[in-house]
Amino acid sequence: MSKSQFVEKDSKGSGGSFVKKKYSYAKISLLLLFSILLIPSHQAGSAQEKGEVLTIGIASMVTPVDTVKYYQEIVRYMKGQIGIPVKIIHRNTYAEMDRLLEKGEVKVAFICSAPYVKNRERFNIELLAAPSVNGKPVYHSYIIVHRESNINSFMDLKGKSFAFVDQRSNTGRLYPVYLLKKMGFKPEKFFGRIIYSYSHNKSIEMVAKKIIDGAAVDSLVYDYMAKSGSLYISQIKIVKRSPPFAAPPVVVRGELEGKIKEKLRDAFLNMHRSEKGREILKSMMIDRFVEISDSAYNPIRRMYRIVSGDHDVTKSESEKKTIYFGAIPRDNPRIMYEGYQPLLDYLSEKTPYRYELVLKKNYEETVEAMGRGEMDIAILGPLTYLEVRKKYGAYCILRPRASNGKGTYRSVIIKRKGSPIKTLSDLKGKSFSFSDYKSTSGNLIPRYMLAEKGIHLRELKSYKNFDYQESVVKAIVRGEFDAGGVKDSVARKYGRLGIEIVAISGEIPTGPVVVRKGLPEKIVKDIEEALLDLGSENTDSNGIINRLNEELKNGFMKASDNDYEGIRRRINDAHGGCGKGCHPDIRF
Repeated sequence: MSKSQFVEKDSKGSGGSFVKKKYSYAKISLLLLFSILLIPSHQAGSAQEKGEVLTIGIASMVTPVDTVKYYQEIVRYMKGQIGIPVKIIHRNTYAEMDRLLEKGEVKVAFICSAPYVKNRERFNIELLAAPSVNGKPVYHSYIIVHRESNINSFMDLKGKSFAFVDQRSNTGRLYPVYLLKKMGFKPEKFFGRIIYSYSHNKSIEMVAKKIIDGAAVDSLVYDYMAKSGSLYISQIKIVKRSPPFAAPPVVVRGELEGKIKEKLRDAFLNMHRSEKGREILKSMMIDRFVEISDSAYNPIRRMYRIVSGDHDVTKSESEKKTIYFGAIPRDNPRIMYEGYQPLLDYLSEKTPYRYELVLKKNYEETVEAMGRGEMDIAILGPLTYLEVRKKYGAYCILRPRASNGKGTYRSVIIKRKGSPIKTLSDLKGKSFSFSDYKSTSGNLIPRYMLAEKGIHLRELKSYKNFDYQESVVKAIVRGEFDAGGVKDSVARKYGRLGIEIVAISGEIPTGPVVVRKGLPEKIVKDIEEALLDLGSENTDSNGIINRLNEELKNGFMKASDNDYEGIRRRINDAHGGCGKGCHPDIRF
């Protein structure tokens, strides 16, 4: 099929085509970037020594002629970073590119999120990175119609004409088909006519020109066109937005030579650090490339299961009670999502409820959200648990077994590798970074550890509380602070950044699974049984275990309020303290 054709299919299955004038749209390079493929001409061995070429392929999901110069910039940038010759190759569809990848002719690829999920099931591919836009590596599906249309919801499109982008597109097909499946419809029976545009921007143009009633498109392309002042966008309204999906990733065949793989990963993850890299990213409206976990793509896997019929879902599924599940924000939202979403997927399968992950900016907002009933259940820290129990009558039922299997962890005080600091006593007169002031491992226990050596806030040169423990680590690595306090698992996770442990606390009970006052007993019982069963021989949860936050991988054990008596005593003893407000102003 040529770039200027649309494949059309009516509700009865008849085929046809819609031919339009050649379309050009300048600088929609964001989605183009997601369609790039790096294709080695030969099998990877010592590629650099053999003089092999990495060819960059472009799928024609978006085809503006004016963006060729951006590809040339990418080619030159990658060549300079990895030291291997590269060139450009075009393909028309995701399916064509997927076949090349499966055959091994394509070793590295920028692919759509949905093809990534299916390809990973069939052959050996690995994640390299994903683009982050507006601070997050996510995107959405937009269901759009003409602004003058009387269509105001997805259901209003019944009997209307509709444009999908590609059979394998996540935002352009899978999501709307998933919505229809939940409603009990097949696309061919719901829509009056179906067209495949093979381009997100073409779908947008067709709706704007009233050629088609509605379409499902990529939010990144839509938002780019909006920011660029497209007249087509001014003719569009969005009637439904999907939840966020993990962004289309950069993937690599598992057998690609390790040195090349690492050079590519470093090139993408550090692209924003070079002047030329920032220039290219800015032109594409990308902040940077970031690491991403396979578990981030689980919502897409679930949609596939539902659409394929492997998951029993009917219209009543949308009527299931939603349980709002929270967690204290020890890390940034992306990392939290990756670590906790698999647990919610497991609970969705094992209990008769739907789950939504609720993440707040800091510990204070998390406590208040539970008090307002915005969270039904949450995994909190010991200190935040004591507060919601005191203020709102919440109670604990379980706690994670943690990496040691005993349900305990430790707080550690860390420094930058190579620092002359050897002991806690050396921290007098130094700068210190704490986590949230309601954090047990990042604030309460580190202050006790310092105080035991006679170091109070007034003996420190300076100090600061950060929202995330990840931020504490990075502030130390950057040399902004001499030392800081974090959870032991955080120190292990970021040890490669160049940190060392100065001191380790005694054992602390892991933060409990906390239930809000008034949550029906049956719901509590169902969740408790499912969590206690997590990882046991009679559950099919091994795949989920490997994707969980480290603290959750060994499952859960029973918990009681008495487990936290030691923490309660410490915070009560510290009440008032130095008078600087370094601990919550509440007695437990």
